[in-house]
Amino acid sequence: MRRGVSLPEVLVAAVLLAVGVAGCLAALATALRFRTAAWERESLAAAAQDRLSWFAARGCAVGDTAFSPQPSARLTEHWRVAPESGGAALFGVLRGTGARFAFDLRIRSRVACE
Repeated sequence: MRRGVSLPEVLVAAVLLAVGVAGCLAALATALRFRTAAWERESLAAAAQDRLSWFAARGCAVGDTAFSPQPSARLTEHWRVAPESGGAALFGVLRGTGARFAFDLRIRSRVACE
């Protein structure tokens, strides 16, 4: 009757364990990257929603033809307001630059005039 394990069995078990741990660490790193990208996209969408609400509250004030109101290194905005029949057309480009990702969000919307 043999007791214990042999050296080759221990080495094979150590290699299999190392491969499994490396796979788990790679999956965690990928999940972190995707979470960061999702957070940056969510920030862009929230900024766009805030700016569209701001334009809607102003009505048809088309005097502002272009501006970039957020002096942030991670988010830049460029908007153009053009008169349109019965309202104003809004054209916006928001660019978010994260540590590893850069996202562009292009928006075309319409504000009704009273």
